[in-house]
Amino acid sequence: MKVIKTATAGLLMLMNSAHADGLTTAAEGKELTVSFGQPTIKQVLHYRKMYDKKPFPDAEIYYYDNSVYKIISQGENHYGVYSMQGKFDDETFTVRFISLPSSDWGNKTAFHQLTFVRGEKQNVFIQNAIVDTGEAIAQQNGTYTQGRNTVINPVSTHWKKN
Repeated sequence: MKVIKTATAGLLMLMNSAHADGLTTAAEGKELTVSFGQPTIKQVLHYRKMYDKKPFPDAEIYYYDNSVYKIISQGENHYGVYSMQGKFDDETFTVRFISLPSSDWGNKTAFHQLTFVRGEKQNVFIQNAIVDTGEAIAQQNGTYTQGRNTVINPVSTHWKKN
C-alpha cells in the first residue's frame, strides 16, 4: 500500500503540470510523469443524495483512454485513475476510481465505485466511497448525462461559477 501511495503522490504532482509528455522516471527516482490519453467521455453528475462534508450537487468527470480522469465540482478539482467493468455504451457499467492524493481528500487517496444504469427516461448512478481516513461515507446517488469529452488537456479546466 505504501508503494501505491508513493506512486500516486508523484503522479498527482506531475499531472498538475501542463507538460505531461509520457511515462518517465527522473534519475533520482522521485518523479513519474503520466500523460493524458485521448479524451473519450465526459459525464455530468447530478447528486440527489450527497455526502454531508461535500454537499456539491453537480460534478463533471473527464475520462481519457489511458484510464486517467479529472473530476471538478464546486468544491473538488482532482485527478486519478480508473478501471471499468463494462463499456460506456452498455446499459449498466461500473467504474472504480482511485483519486490521487489532493487537498480534496486531506492529501490522501480516496476510492469511489460508481455503477451507472442507462434508463429510458433518465440515467442513474449509485456511488460508494472509501477514504483513507477510515471514515464511513454513506452511499450516494443521482442522475447523469454522458457525452463526448473534447478537452485534450484538462489542467486548466475548473468549475465555472454561476
